[in-house]
Parts: sequence; structure tokens; C-alpha cells
Amino acid sequence: MDFDPLEYYKVLETAYDADAATIKRQYYTRAKFWHPDHNEDTKALEMFQKVSVAYDILKDEKLRRQYDLLSLVYNKQNFPSLGSLKIYKNQAGKEDKALRVLKQRRVKPNFKKSQIIETKDICTFREAMSLVGSTARANWLGGWWAPDAFLKNIAAIQYNLRAAKAEDLDNLQLLLHNTLAYEQENNIEMAWIYANQAYLLAEKLHYTRAQTLLTLYIRELNFSPSHTVKLPRWQARELKWRQALLPFILLLIILFAIGSKITKDYLPQGYFSVIEMDNGQVMAYDMVDSHVMKVSSDIHSREYLYHITEDCLIYHGPDERYQPMAYGQANQTVRLFGYTPDKKWYKVVLDKGEMGFISSKLLQKGIGKPVPPGSKVYKDE
Repeated sequence: MDFDPLEYYKVLETAYDADAATIKRQYYTRAKFWHPDHNEDTKALEMFQKVSVAYDILKDEKLRRQYDLLSLVYNKQNFPSLGSLKIYKNQAGKEDKALRVLKQRRVKPNFKKSQIIETKDICTFREAMSLVGSTARANWLGGWWAPDAFLKNIAAIQYNLRAAKAEDLDNLQLLLHNTLAYEQENNIEMAWIYANQAYLLAEKLHYTRAQTLLTLYIRELNFSPSHTVKLPRWQARELKWRQALLPFILLLIILFAIGSKITKDYLPQGYFSVIEMDNGQVMAYDMVDSHVMKVSSDIHSREYLYHITEDCLIYHGPDERYQPMAYGQANQTVRLFGYTPDKKWYKVVLDKGEMGFISSKLLQKGIGKPVPPGSKVYKDE
């Protein structure tokens, strides 16, 4: 995961956690090197300007903190303009401290080829209930009347049921964005509320870098109200039931049950199965393991040691729609336990012995960072 989308740290050739003195020193070094008065490289002027812009941001502690926080959830293509963030509001256009991103898929049937339209609505829980009902009616009653719509509709329904929980990076992006937007408007109380909500969600996602930066940010706000912050009421179970209050419920339960077996192009084939616990948490079902190709699990062997190439989430199952179970760090050493038949997902063992799935694109063979003492990943004989 890239924590420097605009490459401010890169052009200064410094680390994310560099102190102010180091950043200042690197600025003078790089600015002197790229100054067009004595550097004849064709890109010297461009690089000199980039170095100056990077330093203007990173030398200012407030702007640097904003950049670091937004870099957690934005990439280069959608990175917002620092200092001019617009506050996200509810569906009624009013400011609200209990907002979430509701992601849904709606099937638009067509006689030639149906379309799946994905939406992201910023809303309160009450507004989400209405939006879910509208999408459910469109899918269940109007999304079947095309030759290819049947399977797409099953996939869309499953996606909407899972997305109802609203605990992912899109929601963290909303919370971080509003945190800084409210601070920009000098509404420190709302900034403090959203920052604490972002911290609680980052904790649920095991996003340690976000937790670290938010701890520093909340401390720097220097705001001490008498109340504490909790994540706002967001009952995923109620949103799921909202989709079940339609005339064809019995038929669709049957279709939902067999969906994973007959879907070929839109769902992971064969090893995507889940169960839902009483607390609403979605976990990988044991059936997943029956499809994982196992490899040697000898803790003394180096043969199946890999390292993570960039910071990322590790999931309970072989699909990003599963619940994240841990947060992997760049160069962290893990042990390969097995892989899916298509080798797109690897099941790995972490230091404490927990197992999770990570995309094979994010793994490289060989040890990265040294394995800590007592790790379940590798033990040197």
C-alpha cells in the first residue's frame, strides 16, 4: 500500500517518519542537486519544482499530518486538494456526525447484456434503510428480465448483503476526510469526533499505521470534552432484513443458497463459502480449507518463507469481500501454508500462529524482515 501517493517523501529521498531537521536537510540537498542553474538534465527544472512543493507541505506540521492521513486512503488519481476539503454531508445535505458509506450493486437488465451499476452513498443509518429498500426492490423485482441477468442478480444480492456492514477502507476514507475538513473549518469538536471514529474503525480493520497517526492527531487537537466517542449505530442485520421484505423472499433464499455453485464469471468458483456469527461477523467457513492446496508446514524449513511486498490487509478467506483478520506490513516474513487452485490467493502463517489469506501478487519468495523470537513462522535449528 502506497503511503506517499504524491511522492513528496520520494522526491526528498526521506522516510515517512523523518523528523523536521532531516526533511529540511534533504530539501537543501535535493534542491541544490536539481537546481537548473547548474544541472543540465532536461528534467532538472521539473524536479526542482517538485522538491520545492514537497518541502512546502512537509515542513508544515499541520499540512504534513493532513497529507499523511489522507495518504492512508487516497491514491494519486483521487487525492484531494489540501486546504480545500469539502465536508461530506448526509442525503438531506446536512452535516451529521453519524455518516457511513453504503456500497450497493444494482442490476440494470438489457435484452442484449445486463449491466451492474455500483453505487457509493454517504448516508446515516436511517437513510441507508431507505436506500437498501430501493435497491432491493429494483434487483428482486426488476432485475431478472434479461438472459444474463439471473447470475448477475445473485452476485449483486450477495454483495449487497456483505457490504451492509460498512467497515472497510471506503468508510475509513470518509471518516478521515471529514476529520480534516472540519478542522479546516475550525470546527474542532466535529474534527475530534470524526478522528475518534476513524481510530475505532482502524482498530477494527487492524490498520496500525492509521491508529498511530490518528493517536498523534487527536493529541495535537488538544480538545478534551467530557464525553467519549463510540461508533454510531449501524445495524448490518437490520439492513439485511430490509432486503428480505419482498414477495419473492422464499424463491430468492433458494437462489441465494445455490448461487455460489452456479455462478462462474462473477463469484469465486468452488471455495467461496461463509457463515455469519451471532454478532454479525462474517467468517470463512471450514469448507474453504478443503479447496486449499497444502504445502509443507515444517517450521524449520526456509523453502516456503515469503515476505509481503507492501502494506496490505490479510483476510479470513480468499477474497477481498471476506472480513480482514490482520494487517500485513511491507517486508514482513510469513510462511506459506497453502494456495487456492488458481494460485491467486495464498494462505499464510503469521508470527502468532494465526492464518489468513493474501493475494499472491503481494508476496515474494524469501525472507524479508528478520523473524522475531518465538515466531510461529520460522525457527532456526
